[in-house]
Amino acid sequence: MSSIATPADGLFRKVNAREAAVLLAVAWLVPFLVHLAPWSGARPLGAYLLPMFWATFIAVYFYGAGMGLATALFAPAVNLLVTGLPAWRFLSVLSFELVIFAAAATWAVRRWPALWVLAPLGYLGAKIASTLLQALTTVFGDIGAPGRFFANSVAGGTAGLAVLAAINFGLVKFYPKRAEPAR
Repeated sequence: MSSIATPADGLFRKVNAREAAVLLAVAWLVPFLVHLAPWSGARPLGAYLLPMFWATFIAVYFYGAGMGLATALFAPAVNLLVTGLPAWRFLSVLSFELVIFAAAATWAVRRWPALWVLAPLGYLGAKIASTLLQALTTVFGDIGAPGRFFANSVAGGTAGLAVLAAINFGLVKFYPKRAEPAR
């Protein structure tokens, strides 16, 4: 079967077309199902559970940056087209955060693959990066005051951070990796 994305490098596996298709399907399906769940909160349930980050972290953990970036960019765009979520005004910031998350998670998994809080820390790092960019520019449009947006996102996303930690813990426990030697 043909391989795509990031080649295997000892830590990350080489992804084949079937695995890539499954990951992209999961990256779309999980948030889609979360958005279908009955919910009457002020914000969509996905804002609390952070499902866009789940498949992205799994892709990064197994396959590295290439597949992580593919899932990070694929899921928000397809979900917007199918469900209308994330709202248009949040698509750019979510996509930016997912790309930063995938890059940061890839770097962190290379250095500390046994650390089971990499995914939540990656989310916080991505959120800090988007908040700083929002404070310095208007690239994301009017999504609110940067500090308030950060605080609301992190406070509202605590359940999602717990899910990310659980996913990270499960991957570390059942699919352990060794850290790459320092370069």
